Amino acid sequence: MNCGERCVPRRAFNLRTMLTQPDHLAEAEAAFGRADWLGHPAASLLLGVLLERRGAWIGAIAAYRRSDQRGEVEGTFRLGRLLAGRGELTEAEGALRRADERGHSAAAAELGALLQGRGDASGAESAYRRADDRGEADAAFHLGAMLAQRNDLAGAEAALRRADARDHPSGASNLGMLLEARGDLAGAEAAYRRADQRGDAAGALNLGGLLAERSDFAGAMAAYCRAADRGDAELTEMAHAALSYLPQAA
Repeated sequence: MNCGERCVPRRAFNLRTMLTQPDHLAEAEAAFGRADWLGHPAASLLLGVLLERRGAWIGAIAAYRRSDQRGEVEGTFRLGRLLAGRGELTEAEGALRRADERGHSAAAAELGALLQGRGDASGAESAYRRADDRGEADAAFHLGAMLAQRNDLAGAEAALRRADARDHPSGASNLGMLLEARGDLAGAEAAYRRADQRGDAAGALNLGGLLAERSDFAGAMAAYCRAADRGDAELTEMAHAALSYLPQAA
């Protein structure tokens, strides 16, 4: 069957595999551009991804806009996230709300962060809850942090346990801090170990503190060293300070 130009979008779109082949990215961009011009919604999304990846922000935004207009929810989300990163918050919020309304979990989480950043705690919490309900680990973590700040410790623990169950490193670390504060040292240690295993610097630092308190200085030293290797400047300084307090024989 000769389908003429109607087959072009599919042929171009099927070059998606080129995204994983750096030597063919220019060819992929050209192919997605052709499919985008012919109205393929996923092609405009993938073109935007390629353009964003190489720092062509204006072109990426335009491609994501076309994807959004064609009903591609991932394009709507990426448009909102990119606009937010550029400080264009009003339009970013609109895009993130559209994606959220279409059930996009990461968009709800990103919307929550945007609203929280401008001081809308109620709106942020609602957005985080929607994202959490959709299984978004980062939203459960941020929701837990918000609830802990207002002393809703039962709600915070439940949210942090959900984040931890979804393998969120900082979710496990914050859960450990909450459990340690109420005296559940066994639960705290287990949470810190999970955070540490996931590469979380704060989890390793907190684990080191627990181990030092029970005189497991070798374990504490190893944990502090992992924290120092992974952390930002402030956390690395804290880990080095903690190491300096360990007995020299450790």
